[in-house]
Amino acid sequence: MIRLVIVEDDPAMLAALGRLFAAADGIHLVGAYETAEAALQEVDWKEVDVLLTDLDLPGLTGPQLIAVARGQAPQLLALAHTVHEQRESLFQALRAGAYGYLVKGMPAPALVQAIRAIFGGETPISPLVARHLIAQFHETEAAASAAPQEDLTSREREVLRSFTRGSTYDEIADAMGISRHTVHTHIRNIYGKLHVNSRKQALRQALSRGYL
Repeated sequence: MIRLVIVEDDPAMLAALGRLFAAADGIHLVGAYETAEAALQEVDWKEVDVLLTDLDLPGLTGPQLIAVARGQAPQLLALAHTVHEQRESLFQALRAGAYGYLVKGMPAPALVQAIRAIFGGETPISPLVARHLIAQFHETEAAASAAPQEDLTSREREVLRSFTRGSTYDEIADAMGISRHTVHTHIRNIYGKLHVNSRKQALRQALSRGYL
C-alpha cells in the first residue's frame, strides 16, 4: 500500500485529487492539505511514502516543503505537481529533493500511474519538462567542451606521472626533493587544469592529452 500525502492550495483541485486517490487501488491517502505549514504540523513523514505537492503554495513553498519533509524522512519520494514548466521551477524542485515533476492537466489515470511509478523506482516527468532537462544537459556539455585547456608545466607533468602510477605524496616528495606541501599544491593545480577531482579521472585525462 502506497501511503500518500497531497498538498495543494486550490480547494477544488485538492478535493478532486482527494477523491481520485481515495478511490485508487493500492494507495492510502494519509492526508490532504492546502498549505505546507498544515502538512508539516500534522504529518509524521516517516509514515509516508510519497508526497505530491504544488510548488506555488502560500507561506512555505513546495520546494521548501520538500526539503523540510525529506530532512525528516530521507526515504520520502517527493513529486512536484504544478502549472509551471519553466526551468527555474524545475531545478528548484529537484534541488530540494523532488524525484519527479508533473505539469497539471494530465489525465487522472496517468496521475495515479505516476504515483505508482515513483513508488516503483521510476522518475515520472512530463515530456515538456524532460525537454528542459535535456537542454540543460546539452548546454552543460557544450560549456565543458568549450572550456580552454590549460597546459601543465614540466614539473606538474612529472608529478602527474608519479601520481597516476600510484605514488603517495610522501614518495613523490622524496623522489623529487620537494616538500609534501609542494606536492599537494602541484596536485591541486593539476586537478584544476584537467578539470578532475580524483586520481582515476586524472589518469584518464593524462592519457587523452598525451601526458603519459
